[in-house]
Amino acid sequence: MIVIDYKVVARSEVRHPPFESSLMIPERLPTIRLEQVLGEAEDEEEAKLIAEQQLPGFRIGEANSWFIERRLSIEGPDGKEEFNSGAKVRMETRKAPLVVERQRTGWYLSPNPIHRYARWFLIIAVVVLLTGLLMQTLEPMLMATGILPEAVLGGVRFGLLDYPFMVVVILPLMIVPYVMRLIANVRDLKRQREFLSSDTPSPDILFLGPVVADAELECKITFENPHKGWNSLKVWWQVGALPPIRETVMEILSKDEEAQPPPGFSTPLPHYWEQGLSDGGGFGEDTPLMEFDAPGGLFLRPLRMMEWGGMQELPIEGGKVKLHPPKPDWPGTYYGTLLSVHWEMIIRIDRENHGPLYWVHPLKVAHGMEPVKVLTPHINDGRIEDSMPKDESRPVAA
Repeated sequence: MIVIDYKVVARSEVRHPPFESSLMIPERLPTIRLEQVLGEAEDEEEAKLIAEQQLPGFRIGEANSWFIERRLSIEGPDGKEEFNSGAKVRMETRKAPLVVERQRTGWYLSPNPIHRYARWFLIIAVVVLLTGLLMQTLEPMLMATGILPEAVLGGVRFGLLDYPFMVVVILPLMIVPYVMRLIANVRDLKRQREFLSSDTPSPDILFLGPVVADAELECKITFENPHKGWNSLKVWWQVGALPPIRETVMEILSKDEEAQPPPGFSTPLPHYWEQGLSDGGGFGEDTPLMEFDAPGGLFLRPLRMMEWGGMQELPIEGGKVKLHPPKPDWPGTYYGTLLSVHWEMIIRIDRENHGPLYWVHPLKVAHGMEPVKVLTPHINDGRIEDSMPKDESRPVAA
């Protein structure tokens, strides 16, 4: 009879930033934990051999903030021992999750910049509204002391009727952002339909060496028939954590899909494609109005926890690229049931009209030689119009 004394266990912990995470306190949101037995052995040496075949552990973020962590350990008769793999390059062999195929592969457009301006204008309108309410509350005192004239606080006359000051001045300010959003959505829909009806050539990408997380990326990019309206081409690569799938989180918490979700998740939302494409938060707010004839949509969702690597400019026909890795070093590609580390290369094409185009190419990146621990990853709030930072804020290839 074979006696199993040792187990190789992987523990995953996630507190992924939800939509508009800047408005939330990380410590108040729960950490989702998953424990998996990767293998069993009769002795410690056999257990170590099993552990060495696994992808290494890593930690991104700090425990009192947003973070993801994967740890390997060997459990035996003498207790639990953390396992750190030696200096060995390892590659993920599992298939990418559905969200990569549907929402992070191929051509994408950038949302109309009016979306961003509308949000700024809405903040101004709310400040003016609160100021107006305060003035109405203090109206008797302001009129008695003569600080403001009665003509302002008393109302505005049009013809034979008097209208309240707030209705005449503030109500239009509250309506303007919604009109701006409507205009931006109509333009976005028009651009999406024009793009779907056009024949846009895909780039040919040839990698000139192995792609490793802590090494430079070298490849050759060519466009056989670039369009006449294309002005410039920029290339960079980036890495980030994919959000945990809502169905997986609910299963870990032993909850039905229709049950009360944990903090940071919304109630069940309609799936326009397959399950597994939404983490349950922000849908309908993070995306402009989309043309659903394109599976997954034509706007690239931001990686909420991420980092950028080097960026390089190329002639419009393409050329050789050499990009330095993100700093500090991130782990290579990892696709798990709860947490995933995803790499991708992005080609940005600036056009004369209709805004830039983005080609997104998923990457299978090998893990580096050193253990990974990133304390301060870049955090995005989740809105698509803020997903692409300004070029000057990203490192440029040397």
